[in-house]
Amino acid sequence: MTMTTTCPTCSDEYDKLGNHFQWRPDHRPELSDRQHGIIDYLILRGATVRDENAKSRLEVYSTSEAWITDVSDTLGWVAGDPWVQQSASDVADRSSRRYNVDVAVDDCSDLWAFTTVPHPSLDYGGPTDVEELRPLTLRLLVSTVGEWVGLLFGSLHLDVRGWDVSGDHLRGLLSKRGVPTAEHNGDGYAEDSPTCRYHYDDDVVVVPHYDALELLDSVGLSLSDVAEPITFQN
Repeated sequence: MTMTTTCPTCSDEYDKLGNHFQWRPDHRPELSDRQHGIIDYLILRGATVRDENAKSRLEVYSTSEAWITDVSDTLGWVAGDPWVQQSASDVADRSSRRYNVDVAVDDCSDLWAFTTVPHPSLDYGGPTDVEELRPLTLRLLVSTVGEWVGLLFGSLHLDVRGWDVSGDHLRGLLSKRGVPTAEHNGDGYAEDSPTCRYHYDDDVVVVPHYDALELLDSVGLSLSDVAEPITFQN
């Protein structure tokens, strides 16, 4: 069964919405603030930008069908339907050959993907092209990698190790929003305080206690969203 996508301008259905936009560029809408916020988040996370055609498009991958379907659905017309880019059995075979070990299929997951339609707003050279943190982008980022370190007092750690964005660039983006961050000086262990728990890795961005509470409030999150529940045991 061929999947079709509805043009948000003329409401007609097309097998490939990008081809329709190529012939009718006046039908290509601008991205909404919500779409921009999600796409900036995907770029920081590591989405692949393809620019072999006149307009760039994104490729997004995940081993979670639920996650990638949710992202695709939320992006709306700009995102295509997810598909299995590589099956778990193919992943197992490839890993077995690469590492010369017997990798079981049950230990692997399908690799899911979706691509966006080509669009001029997707012309990113990488995460440094994200020059400001939109509220939705920041909320998604904190929800994904934010962890509260400490109990009643502490600090918010944003762990972007494994992401395309560097800790230094993220600190710069937070600074533009007026959010202070603490940096480990790299000389032994920095001395912790009740309101700031340092981290040795530059790609773990630390926001001190009171600034972190303001940050969470500004994006509609609370301490309970990033902290483990406090329990008292005898």
